[in-house]
Amino acid sequence: MQLEKELLKQKARKLLEQLLSVYTPSGQEGLAKGIFQKIADELNLNLYVTSTNSFFLGDGEILLASHIDTVPGYIPPSILGEEITGRGAVDAKGPLVSMILASWIMNERGCKVQVGALSDEENKSAGARELVSSGKRFSHIIVGEPTNTTHIAVEYRGLLRINVNCHGKPEHSSSATDNIILKYIPAILESSQLPSQYSSPSIVPTIVRSGDSPNVTPSDFYVHFDVRYPYGISEGDILSKISEKFEGCDLTVGESIPPVKVGPSTPAVRALMRGLLQQGVKPSLVRKGGTSDMNLLISITPSIATYGPGDSRLEHTEFERITLDEIYIATLTYVNALEELCLKH
Repeated sequence: MQLEKELLKQKARKLLEQLLSVYTPSGQEGLAKGIFQKIADELNLNLYVTSTNSFFLGDGEILLASHIDTVPGYIPPSILGEEITGRGAVDAKGPLVSMILASWIMNERGCKVQVGALSDEENKSAGARELVSSGKRFSHIIVGEPTNTTHIAVEYRGLLRINVNCHGKPEHSSSATDNIILKYIPAILESSQLPSQYSSPSIVPTIVRSGDSPNVTPSDFYVHFDVRYPYGISEGDILSKISEKFEGCDLTVGESIPPVKVGPSTPAVRALMRGLLQQGVKPSLVRKGGTSDMNLLISITPSIATYGPGDSRLEHTEFERITLDEIYIATLTYVNALEELCLKH
C-alpha cells in the first residue's frame, strides 16, 4: 500500500469530521459507538467495546492508545481549506485519527496493531484503569496526545487531589470568639505553590467553601488542592506539608496518579524519533506539566511514549484546530515507528 499523501489526507478529513460531529464529553463516550462501528467496517478492523465505553479497533500486541472523551463545551466542527476546528480536534481526536490510519496501514502490511480510544481520560481515566486491571499486556504502547507534531513526551507529572475538611464552633458573628475562616486562610496561603518550574510541585487551591449564614461563624471549612508533582518527589512529603499546616483537620486523597518518566533509549521513544527523522523532521524530547493515561499505562509495558499531532497550547480552549498536514506527518511517524517495533517484536 503506497502512502499516497492526498489519499491519506482525504481519509483523515472524513474520519475527523465524523468523530468531531459527535459530542463526547467524559461520561458520554457511548454516543460514538455508531461511528466506531462504521470505521471498523470501512477499514476491515475488529471492534471491541468495553464496559466503560472505550473502543478498541483491530488486534495485536502493540497498542496505539488515545482517548475519545473531551472536556465539556461543544464546538461544532468546521473545515476551512486544510484546517479543521471543533471540540476535540487537538485533544485528542486528531491524534486518534492518525492512529487509526496508521493501524489500518500496518494491519494491511501484516503488522498487527490495536488502536484504543479510551474513555474518561479528561476525568479519572476509567478507560485506562479498566485496561490495566484487565490483565492485558502489550509489547509497546504509544499514547496519542498533542505534542506539537515534532515533540515526543517522555515524562508527565503526577496528580494528587487532596480534600481538607476542618471543623469549628458556630457563634453569632457579633460576639464570636473564634472564626474558622480566619484560622485556616493563612494555612491555604502557606501550603499553596503556583506552577513555577517543572522540578517543583504545584499545589493549587481550586475550591474553598465555608459558612451558610450571614450572621453565624461557620462550623465547617473545606478546601480542595490540585497537586501536580514531578518524578522524584514523594507523595508522602506533599501530604505531610499540607497536614502540618492544617493541624486538627481531616485530609483525604480523592485521586492519586504517580508521575511517569522514561529514557531516550526506550524502544517506543527511539522508534518515534526515527519515525520523524525519516521525514526530515528533527524530534525533541519534552516533559509535560500535566498527567495523561501514560502515567497509568506504563504498568503494562516499560516501552511507552507519548506523541501526536496538534498544538498542545490549544488543548481545552475554544480555539481547537488542527491541519491535515499535521495529521499526515503524525500518521507517517506512527507507521515508521511501527515498522521498527514490529521487526523487533
